[in-house]
Amino acid sequence: MTRFLVTRMQSQGRGAIVNISSGAECQPMPLMNVYAATKVYVKHFTAALREEYASYGITVQHLSPYFVNTKMNDFSDRLRETSLLVPDASTYVKYAVYTLGKINDSTGYWAHGIQVVLCQVVC
Repeated sequence: MTRFLVTRMQSQGRGAIVNISSGAECQPMPLMNVYAATKVYVKHFTAALREEYASYGITVQHLSPYFVNTKMNDFSDRLRETSLLVPDASTYVKYAVYTLGKINDSTGYWAHGIQVVLCQVVC
């Protein structure tokens, strides 16, 4: 998909690619090791794309959200409730879009950024 779209962006001299991974990339996750590893891959893939296409005016951003209240989290009653740490999808998108072109790597949501810092301090 990226290869297909980036060709047109190159010819236009502008564009944006946003790849979404997960906060799971921040630390090893026993019993979820393949999931977490693929999220680290997305982070590095995005960094490489950013370098490759910067001269074409293409913005490439990596988002790594923590939990967002979506159907993906239906397995948990707590995660189905919107809260400060678990925004609904429209709230998350509002904050994430604001970061586009300003921050290369972001959680996309301010409270998730605080969670990352706390994780780094504690872990």
